Amino acid sequence: MNLNGSPQVFSYNGSTPYLRNPFSPGNNVFTVKSLSGQKSFFVNNQDEISLYYSDDDPSIMTRVVLDNTGLVQFLTWDDGVHQWKEQWSAPKYRCDKYGQCGPYSKCNPDNMNKFECMCLPGYEPKSPRDWYLRDGSEGCVRKNSGLSMCKNGEGIVKLEHLKLPDSSIDVALIGTSMSSSECEQACLTNCSCAAFTSMNIDGKGTGCLAWYGELMDILQFTDEGSELNVRVDATELAKYISKSKRSLSKKRKLAIALVSIVVPMFLVSLLAYIWLAKKKKTKVKREVYNQSLNFASTKGSFEGHELEDSGTRPDLPIFNLSCIVAATENFSPTNKLGQGGFGSVFKGQLSNGQHIAVKRLSKSSRQGIEEFKNEVMLIAKLQHKNLVKLVGTYDSMSGVAKPTQLPISSKMTETVMSSANENEA
Repeated sequence: MNLNGSPQVFSYNGSTPYLRNPFSPGNNVFTVKSLSGQKSFFVNNQDEISLYYSDDDPSIMTRVVLDNTGLVQFLTWDDGVHQWKEQWSAPKYRCDKYGQCGPYSKCNPDNMNKFECMCLPGYEPKSPRDWYLRDGSEGCVRKNSGLSMCKNGEGIVKLEHLKLPDSSIDVALIGTSMSSSECEQACLTNCSCAAFTSMNIDGKGTGCLAWYGELMDILQFTDEGSELNVRVDATELAKYISKSKRSLSKKRKLAIALVSIVVPMFLVSLLAYIWLAKKKKTKVKREVYNQSLNFASTKGSFEGHELEDSGTRPDLPIFNLSCIVAATENFSPTNKLGQGGFGSVFKGQLSNGQHIAVKRLSKSSRQGIEEFKNEVMLIAKLQHKNLVKLVGTYDSMSGVAKPTQLPISSKMTETVMSSANENEA
């Protein structure tokens, strides 16, 4: 364990660092739990600086091995197969090795087919040729080396999801109770400050750790890690501000484009859904009452074209003549309820058990087809607990088998109004 600056665990090849495992700066007790249940504890206080491991299951045997190649392995004993199984090891990737990309750069293990090294903002490869050959060991240097970075318009660029630089090299805790903006101001005031990070210090709030030398061994993560604020010159700062504005502008344009596409699509979909739901409801209503019997003609019926009123028909289920004949037992006199202005009224029962009353228009009626249709339309539109309720329509056919549809049903409990002719005196 290297206690210089903020404590870190190192493995060395001779006197050269080979692997580095930093702990969260400022935390007196730091715990990491693996998926398999092992925990590592880091304690840092006035009385103790230590690192130890434990397991949720005390019966499990574990060990840490460092071999002569520099490979570190965390192993657990598997009783079933009687052998040690690896839980964790390093290095697994090129970026795991200390200083893989040299100073002032970061290593990204997720750059699968690309060079894993990338210079920090305001820096460029020290050896472009080596960089081209995928050798980043020389690291990066400042782009504008002739431009002063001491109170000359320089600023800070924030990087996220990083393994912080080696904190044993020229590092100092410059505050134990400072906001991020106060940390930034403190760093910019000191011309030697290359970078800083804000952190939580146990029992003391937010503090600030600053680097005054090389920024070495930085690793880029995808969605974890810490924040590092890097000092850049005025020229580089202007580029990042401009880039940030362009990025925000693109995001706004993208958001506007998405809204302009999604909202109309949503409204169209909603209207389509309402229309389909209404259509389906009407279809179901028709199917409940409509019978699958064949149409039958009746003696002396009105011509279908006399009853057509397309565009003003109420939207009701359709009954055919055979259905009405069956329901009223062929308009049996025993089912006759009485006589009205249009003709006789019969009681009946549909095949689904529903009781209905059928009003049948007579040719001898003093009122004509237009009056009959008007009554049907009126009853169809009126819905009241004290009024009969229309439940469907009845299809009448002429002698030449020309089918037409007419709204004809009203409710007594439920009533069907028939426009088929009855030959009554």
